[in-house]
Amino acid sequence: DLVILAAPVRQNLALLSELDEYVRRPAVVTDTGSTKREIVDAARLLPPRFRFIGGHPLGGAAVSGLEYARPDLFKDRPWLFTPTSDAASEPLDRLMSFATALGAVPEVVDVDTHDRLLAFVSHLPQLTASALMQVVGEGVGERGLGLAGRGLVDTTRLAASRAEIWKDIAATNADEVGRALDVLIDLLGDLRRDLETGDKLTDVFRQAEYWRRKLTGSTS
Repeated sequence: DLVILAAPVRQNLALLSELDEYVRRPAVVTDTGSTKREIVDAARLLPPRFRFIGGHPLGGAAVSGLEYARPDLFKDRPWLFTPTSDAASEPLDRLMSFATALGAVPEVVDVDTHDRLLAFVSHLPQLTASALMQVVGEGVGERGLGLAGRGLVDTTRLAASRAEIWKDIAATNADEVGRALDVLIDLLGDLRRDLETGDKLTDVFRQAEYWRRKLTGSTS
């Protein structure tokens, strides 16, 4: 049997603690949460008939619910698995085959690396978009927002995300998210001090353009 915990991260932890009561047969267990260290640690307390391997499909949408389900949701997207060093190969093989069958590209990464990388590529962008939208909204009000172009709309798309989900993600990866925020805050401080000369700003724009091309696969 295969059990997939696909609730928000804190709810997954609660569900994990109830598996012994509701799932009587041996099973491979995985999750789909955006942070891994807490649930991997908690899974060590599961009865031996359960074999847990953390999972994280890096695909999704801003909407939720069965009515928004679609067959290509995970197509060509990474699906990360975080087996512990003592995990057997058979459960991982089953999970990787499952991910592949859904069109995803399975990858293996350790839990610490997962949480560090996701802090930068997912959690920091979410917090930044939400903070930016709040600053702009409070700075210009509803009338001012009517003057905004697509740039602000595109940049703050993530600000529509649900706070109850992201509160738990931030809490279960607070150390790594905090370090990522510190890096951003330091850079913003440099830009603030350099507004008149523009030397740092020019360097940031040049480096940002380089990394943006890497992100999108663009060569222009």
